[in-house]
Amino acid sequence: MENEELFVKIMKRIRKEQRFSAIKNACIFSVILVISAAALLPVFNMVKNDFEKTGFIYFVSLLFSDFSVIQAYWQSFSLILLETIPALSIALCMAALLAFLQSIKSLAKNIRIILILNHLAIG
Repeated sequence: MENEELFVKIMKRIRKEQRFSAIKNACIFSVILVISAAALLPVFNMVKNDFEKTGFIYFVSLLFSDFSVIQAYWQSFSLILLETIPALSIALCMAALLAFLQSIKSLAKNIRIILILNHLAIG
């Protein structure tokens, strides 16, 4: 009888610690989610502005307007495209997007753990 009571107490304590850890992680990932979501708009604007500044959009528009010129000078055209890509802006955008998506994934995982532990009852 004592073994069963001890087992129940230990399992309750383990679940309580798991729930506390999941709540703590959910709070952390909620903050990261808000920060990364707030960073996405300025980063997207920065990428858009950098594409306009470098003229990348104008070179890409040649694909649709003057494809015969691109066929004749495809090597030069591909080098121009590579030179005008704003790599740093794209990298920052991808990092912010990755942080946003990863925090959504982790937040959902921790919320699921919290809900599961709330429904489990021993004793």
